[in-house]
Amino acid sequence: MGDNAGPYSVTKLYRHDCPYESCPRRWSKFSDLVEEQEHLESNISADPIIHRHIYSDRKWMTDSFTVQNAAMRAHLQVALANYQDIDLELDNWTFRPPYQPIVHRWDRLNTLYEDANDESAGKESVEQLMAFLRPILAPSVEALARTKRTGKIVFEDVWQIFPPGELAMTTFYGVEAVCRVTKYERSESFGESPSWVINLEYVDWNGERCGYTDTKVTIRYFKGLRHVVSLPVYPLAINASASQIKARIVERGRKFESLRGYHFQTCIGTQILLQSKGVEGRPVI
Repeated sequence: MGDNAGPYSVTKLYRHDCPYESCPRRWSKFSDLVEEQEHLESNISADPIIHRHIYSDRKWMTDSFTVQNAAMRAHLQVALANYQDIDLELDNWTFRPPYQPIVHRWDRLNTLYEDANDESAGKESVEQLMAFLRPILAPSVEALARTKRTGKIVFEDVWQIFPPGELAMTTFYGVEAVCRVTKYERSESFGESPSWVINLEYVDWNGERCGYTDTKVTIRYFKGLRHVVSLPVYPLAINASASQIKARIVERGRKFESLRGYHFQTCIGTQILLQSKGVEGRPVI
């Protein structure tokens, strides 16, 4: 090089080898992997959405995504308010498949977006969020639409039909009852088939107090498709006779309301003992 040659720089690279050759060797500008990770996090700290991928089954699949934009977070905060077991701050605004809260509140997200003023702050950011979510949620949203259309469901998709707040049909001692879903959870013990546990609340009178009480209904594992209305609990809205059922239950509720309290009458029938080891019925006069 001549005397007038400008300054030059040298780029140093460090080779990182995985222990036990579990992954390919790679070169990095950082000698310390912790420093490299901190540099990465610093570079992406201002990005609106962080979309993480993993390579599985010969293709890149979504592992999780984190929403960092303030307007996007505000949109999600309103749409997901009061959803079961979710704390967006605690979860660092990170969502993982199959994105149950967003699937259940998808209509709410769309309605809030459509109702927002075009001149409102953050409308463009929310539009970008919705555009990002549509292809990711498409499989679950389409599966739910197919279930509503056909009335059939597979076991893995059972969570989709029980959003918190949904009215659901079940039976107590052979008597139909309409309850409200408070929570759903998957239960799976070692050596046992998985099941879905649906937590419900309903209005009851226990002889002393009238108000909401809780119950649980378990949906055992099943293979293939099953009619939704054949499950031990199912959404009322999916029944073709939902309006007639609702009218009948409301009328029964009015009668229940008029009879609650203390009434002294002659009774000949069966007493159901709930305090014993199992449900036990005894004749009573």
